[in-house]
Amino acid sequence: MKDWLSYFRFPFKKKDGDGSLRETLEELIEEEEIEDTSLAPNEREMLTNILNLRDLTAKDLMIPRAEIIAVPHNASLAEIISVFKSSQVMRIPIYRQTLDEILGYIHLRDLLEISPNTFKLQNYVHKIDFISPSMRILDLLLKMRSTGEKMAIVVDEHGGIDGLVTLSDLVEEIVGDIQNVAQMTTPLHFFRRPDGVVVVNGRMDIEELEEEIGPLRTEEEKEEEIETIGGLVLHLTDRIPQRGELIAHPSGIEFEIIEADSRRIKRLGIHGLPSPPS
Repeated sequence: MKDWLSYFRFPFKKKDGDGSLRETLEELIEEEEIEDTSLAPNEREMLTNILNLRDLTAKDLMIPRAEIIAVPHNASLAEIISVFKSSQVMRIPIYRQTLDEILGYIHLRDLLEISPNTFKLQNYVHKIDFISPSMRILDLLLKMRSTGEKMAIVVDEHGGIDGLVTLSDLVEEIVGDIQNVAQMTTPLHFFRRPDGVVVVNGRMDIEELEEEIGPLRTEEEKEEEIETIGGLVLHLTDRIPQRGELIAHPSGIEFEIIEADSRRIKRLGIHGLPSPPS
């Protein structure tokens, strides 16, 4: 296992000049699929997660557009500091007029060198990568490793912003800090508890959810660009709610935040739904 970890920590050497991180990892996984009692359960889980990553793209793991935390190019220093404090992230994208005009990002450490009297945001804008939604996750890991970037913007074929991917999100998928990747694309992201509370993944498509529980959104919410149930809760609160919070919806139901981090709502419970027909 140590040999495998050394591959992951240090630059990958190309074989015959045409190797890639994805190909190397796939070879290593195939080797480890042979029965090996020396692997601890958590190590085997890590390898399994990487195996699952082979079939995922940037669109599968991105933070949706509606959940991106960003600041306009003319934001004041006080406004930027406030966003960093409330979001608890390390990097915040900067846009010109709308999110479709991302200029780059500002890093939290930049604030350590800033003088309020001479602050100009444009002097602290870092380059940000733009990628296709179809880019494979393992290839994105290689790209981030080669460029040193920790964040990428997902752009659709029309140049619009679809979402955002961070290196920390990719690493979480590997080390298993969040749900197994395979579970994210199965019906396990929706289940009804015996007490009637429906528990869902924050990234569940809101139209798919309504097919399960019935109409949920108001007419005003339907006009907004809200794609996920997590995005709907963010629309209600205009912030990332904390674990344990109950968020009331105009329909009379309540959203319970079960799991969330500084960027998105990962899992939530829906209270007050009518009982399903028997």
